[in-house]
Amino acid sequence: RPALTKEELGNAAVYARVSGASSVRSFGLSKLNSHYEGSVESPSGESLPVQFDLPTDWLQLDRANGGIQYVDQRNGNKLYVLRAPLPPGTDLAAVPKSFFDDAVFDEKSDVIRFGTVVGAHKTTKSSMTQDDAKAAYLHRRLQLNYETLAGNGVQTIERRGLVDAYEIEGYAYMMLASGNAIKFDKKDSPERGTIDMIVDSFLLGQ
Repeated sequence: RPALTKEELGNAAVYARVSGASSVRSFGLSKLNSHYEGSVESPSGESLPVQFDLPTDWLQLDRANGGIQYVDQRNGNKLYVLRAPLPPGTDLAAVPKSFFDDAVFDEKSDVIRFGTVVGAHKTTKSSMTQDDAKAAYLHRRLQLNYETLAGNGVQTIERRGLVDAYEIEGYAYMMLASGNAIKFDKKDSPERGTIDMIVDSFLLGQ
């Protein structure tokens, strides 16, 4: 798909582009989970270290487009590392929570441009985990509720996503991990545990 200019993108969330080499190494006795380490580009072109944990058997997608995206092929659960410019005159703490689902599911966003068909969407929960203006990075956690369309274009599937966001040079850098709504809402389900693990382990610029 053709690349869009900054002006054409507006506030749409796109891949935080990979910068340099990365590694994925399994850990623990069972080797069921792995640790990703690499870097992504900052708005000024510097390299930002990024790391997170994920299930070892998740498949990487869209490497050719310079992004970080993985999928669980059994159920369609996914993770993305994205970035979106914050509106002028605001910051990660002050921007309305609706900014996040609007950015992620904008028709020009990479989530939509590279294959996901989304219907209704809403950011339902939001909390600041670091709101000290003197801190290195502001940090926010959010929950997205949304619908995807099945292959027939008629049936909808309710999904949930957790977003862990850092502010870097006027941009929100986000880990989005998503899953089926019914299993997500069961807080003791393995699927919910996986999503929590991914977002809890996400570190950027550290």
